[in-house]
Amino acid sequence: MDFTTFGYYTWFLPAVVVAVMVLARHRKAPQMGLILLASYVFFWLASGWHVILLATSTCADWVIAKRIAASDDQKTKKRLLIATLTLNLGLLATFKYLDMLIDTYGLVQLRADFLPHIPRAELLLPVGISFYTFQTMSYSIDVYRGKYPPYASFVDFAAYAAFFPQLVAGPIVRADHFLEQIEEPLTMKERNFRLALTFILYGLVKKVVFADNVALHVDAVFTEGVDLGNTALVWWATLCFGIQIYCDFSAYSDIAIGSALLLGIRLPENFKTPYAARSPQDFWRRWHISLSTWLRDYLYISLGGSRKGQRRLYIALMTTMALGGLWHGASWNFVLWGVVHGLILIGHRLLVARPFVQEAFEHKRLRVPLVVTGWFVTQVLIFLTWLIFRVEDTKMLIEAISGFLFFQGEFDVAAAREVLPEVQHLTTALVVVFILMHGISGKIGRLRDRLSEGSPILWGVFAGISIVAMLYLRPSVSSEFIYFRF
Repeated sequence: MDFTTFGYYTWFLPAVVVAVMVLARHRKAPQMGLILLASYVFFWLASGWHVILLATSTCADWVIAKRIAASDDQKTKKRLLIATLTLNLGLLATFKYLDMLIDTYGLVQLRADFLPHIPRAELLLPVGISFYTFQTMSYSIDVYRGKYPPYASFVDFAAYAAFFPQLVAGPIVRADHFLEQIEEPLTMKERNFRLALTFILYGLVKKVVFADNVALHVDAVFTEGVDLGNTALVWWATLCFGIQIYCDFSAYSDIAIGSALLLGIRLPENFKTPYAARSPQDFWRRWHISLSTWLRDYLYISLGGSRKGQRRLYIALMTTMALGGLWHGASWNFVLWGVVHGLILIGHRLLVARPFVQEAFEHKRLRVPLVVTGWFVTQVLIFLTWLIFRVEDTKMLIEAISGFLFFQGEFDVAAAREVLPEVQHLTTALVVVFILMHGISGKIGRLRDRLSEGSPILWGVFAGISIVAMLYLRPSVSSEFIYFRF
C-alpha cells in the first residue's frame, strides 16, 4: 500500500480517522494505540516482514534512551549511544549497502583473480528504512545531549517511530516536535480539515498528473539513451526530471502532511519552492528541508561546522554532502552527486567571500542583475546535478553531461521531438504550468494555504478541477514514488 493506492483513500485512511478522532475521542492513550496499530498495518502492507526491523529499532532505541537518561556516568552514556547507533546503522548498511559493497569488491576481484568470489546477498530493501533510521537515531542523540528527557510512554514513542503518514518517505520528524503534538488528546479543527484535504489533493495532482506524465519523457531519454548528443533533447529531459523528482517527492510530503492533519498532527513542511533558490546554499534551505537540517544538526555541526576554521568547514561540508548523497541510494553515482553539491557549495562560499562580490551587491543598479544571474546559474548547476542523480550508467552519464554542456552534438529541436513519446503537447503544457505555478507560489506564498482559508466555492472549484485532472490526465502507467527506493 502507498499514497497512490485506491484503498488508502477508500478504506484505510477513513477507517483510521474515524477510529482515532471519533471512537477514541478525547482519550489520548487509545488514540495513540490505534495510530500505532494502523502504522504497523500500513507498514506490513507496504513492506511485509520488514516490519520486524522497525520493531527492533524501536524497542532498542526506547530501552537504550531510557538507560542513557538514567545514567550519571558520561562514559556509560557514550557506550550506550554507540550501541544504538551501531545497531541502527548496521541494519541500514546490511539491507541497503551490502550489495553495493559486494559489487565494488567484485570490480577489484576482476583484476585480482586470487581474491575469492563473493555472491550478492540480494536482500530486499525495506521500504522507508533510511527515514525511520534517521528519525530514531536523532531521538537517541538528543536524549544523550540532554535536549529533552525520553518519552514517558512506550506506545507514544513507538507511534512516533512508525507514524504511517511519514514512515515510508518522510518528512523526517524530530521526537520533540511529535511529542508536542500529542501531549493532549488529538482533536480536529474545521480549518485543518479543509487544509488537510487541500494538501492531499495538491499531492495527488503533483504525482499522478505532473510527475508521472513528465516521467514518460525522462525515461525515453535517460533509460533508453536515445540521441544524447542532442543538447535540446538532454536539456528537455533534464528539465522534465527536475520537475518529476520535485513533484514526486513533494507530493508524498504533501499527502503525508494532509493525512497527519486529519489526525490532528501537524508535520513540518519539506519543500519551499526550491527552484526559486538564488544560490546553492539557498537551494538546500528549500529542498528536502527535514533531511538537510538533520544532516546539519547531527553531522555537519558534529564534524566542526564553521566553528573551527575554514579548512574544517570545507571538510565538514564535503563529508556531509557525500554522506547525504550516499543516504539517497546504494550506488556510487549518488555519492558523486553529493560530492558535486559539496564542491558547488564550497565554490559559492569562496566566491561570496570575495570583497569585489560583496561590493557589487551593495550597488543598487547591480543588485537585481546579480540576483537574476545568481538564480540562473544556481538552476543550471542544480539541473546538471540531476543528471548525475538520474543516469546510473557511466557511459550514458558522460554523454548526457557532454550534451548538457554543449561539448558535443547539436541543438536540434525537430530531432528531439521525433524521439519523444506522443504526449508531447500535454507534457509541454504541464511543464509550462508547473513553471508558472512554481514561480507564483515562490512570489506570493503558499497557494494551498490561501485556498484552504478562502471561499468554500473557490475551494470546491479547485477540488473539482483537481479530481477531473487526475481522472483524465493520469497516464496509463504510473510509477512508484522515487524516494521509496531510499
